[in-house]
Amino acid sequence: MGIGEFYQQLSGLPSTTYKWNIGGNQSIVGTGKRGRAKGLTFNPVTAVAYREGHGQYGNNKRDTLRAGRALGLSKTFSENLYQATTNYSNRGHSQVVRGKIRLALEL
Repeated sequence: MGIGEFYQQLSGLPSTTYKWNIGGNQSIVGTGKRGRAKGLTFNPVTAVAYREGHGQYGNNKRDTLRAGRALGLSKTFSENLYQATTNYSNRGHSQVVRGKIRLALEL
């Protein structure tokens, strides 16, 4: 999966299944609303991996990198996605990736 395809998959996630919001620490977090995902917490990478059928992953860095690897994303891009969703840094590339995630999720 390429970078553009990841953003397309992210924007195609159904709003009836996931509720996305920006947490108190400015991190992007999704919660499952229906089905087996109900009550589970996701970040964008783990949500796409779950939707694609690669299993359930946690929201920590290790599981996010594992989900990215399952999707076929590069390690660098997966790390950038994690940093952007946890608001690790709002400078440079992380700021661009965070903006694209917010645009895809319509936040």
